[in-house]
Amino acid sequence: MVKEEIKEGKTYYQCEVCLFYYKTRKLAQECEDFCNKYHACSTELTKHAVQF
Repeated sequence: MVKEEIKEGKTYYQCEVCLFYYKTRKLAQECEDFCNKYHACSTELTKHAVQF
């Protein structure tokens, strides 16, 4: 289940498998689904990840 966090006044969503953050719940959920299915990260999804 995707985790919602507020950082620096903005809401971000975290894939609970690989721990990457995204601006949208949809991207975080797609990442988590991919991680669970393939036990790896998708480069197409992680290019949208947010760094702190």
